[in-house]
Amino acid sequence: MSNYKADITLNEKDSLQDMLNIEKSLVKIYSTAMTEGCSKGFRTLIQEHWQEQADDQMKVFCQMTEHGYYQVESAPETVLSEHKNKFSKVKTQLS
Repeated sequence: MSNYKADITLNEKDSLQDMLNIEKSLVKIYSTAMTEGCSKGFRTLIQEHWQEQADDQMKVFCQMTEHGYYQVESAPETVLSEHKNKFSKVKTQLS
């Protein structure tokens, strides 16, 4: 047990992935709090915190992509159009 700390090391990629997971979890928690809040002041406060967490999550995500730790591929325009049409239909049905 004396060498326990020496046995555990996180590299930059692991640290950023851990931070990204935490930020994503916090965004989800604040989203839940917004839907559960019943007073305007509470919801406003939670929205502010949600926005801060969402911004922080994006910063970590950008760091990961800049370092090549998170690969993002662009979708072909045809796939994007298909999904836009699909969700437009759903939106129309819900209106």
